[in-house]
Amino acid sequence: MKNKFFTKKRLIRSIEVIAISGYFIFCSLSNQPPQQVTLDDEEVPLARIGVYKYCPTSIDGDILYCSNEATPGEVKDGICFNGERVLTTTSGAWDSVQVCDPTVIEGNFSYDGEDYRYLMAYLGCATYDCTANEVGFAVSNDLTSWKKTGRVVAATRDGHWGVGQPSLINYDGKIFLFYTSGTASKTTTYVEELDCADLGNIQRLGKKQITCSYDFISNADFAYDDGMIYMTCDTHPFPGGKLDFISSKQSVYSASWDGSLDALESVPWDRIAQIGTETTGHERNHNGCFARDEYGRLASRTLYVSTADEIGSWSDNLYTYRFTAVEF
Repeated sequence: MKNKFFTKKRLIRSIEVIAISGYFIFCSLSNQPPQQVTLDDEEVPLARIGVYKYCPTSIDGDILYCSNEATPGEVKDGICFNGERVLTTTSGAWDSVQVCDPTVIEGNFSYDGEDYRYLMAYLGCATYDCTANEVGFAVSNDLTSWKKTGRVVAATRDGHWGVGQPSLINYDGKIFLFYTSGTASKTTTYVEELDCADLGNIQRLGKKQITCSYDFISNADFAYDDGMIYMTCDTHPFPGGKLDFISSKQSVYSASWDGSLDALESVPWDRIAQIGTETTGHERNHNGCFARDEYGRLASRTLYVSTADEIGSWSDNLYTYRFTAVEF
């Protein structure tokens, strides 16, 4: 299976882009009526100066996301918070070309003799062809100053996508790391339970594959609540066109869960919502995340969804990447 459909941008030299505007409506598959959310006025000026923003993660009311805000007009991802880049590439390292797809939780973490409050997982790579993506960790005490601790999940270097698009939850002190894997044989999502008390000596406690009767799972975010787990992810297959590597619909699932790793292998997922063109007015709906508290618990019935539109060349389409909040 080809893995070109993941939201991983190719590098380009320059771009001119037109502005877009629109509205977002969320339609639940339940009987709840859809709720409309109007786009912010910043959409037009951001596009005109060559800025994209996508792939958010939510922690206790704060949002970190992937953007080129520090280098407008250039395709150079960084992880941003409050309009400032807080994590970037490291020259000569495994993440020397790109960092993106953040996910953050709170807990008790130690690294290099220091204690930290926050743990971030992110995608990094040292390639220019959308292959050999990997997952790394970073730590912080304030969400703005981050220290990288190293690569956590390495890619199988078979010329395919690799691993990435992580999602972390802290369930009563148990750390679960979910991530997409794209290899020569298949695309799927795995979860590992990790002992992260000492990030210099991470203990791997088990690994399971996430499966679903509706679809195979990629590009997923997770949240939990009392006796429940929630998942939002891509919907396959992807339509053709110049944006054929990202989803047109964001699916939302829920299921009962007892908080154990073993139960995640056979979760009885029920699809409770889909967000697509007919509900957002945009062609692509992807890289969603839940509004979560500091541990990954569902904080509200809010989903942050990235969108994109085909307005010209692949390069033109890049700067239509935005994200917004919808209610479910």
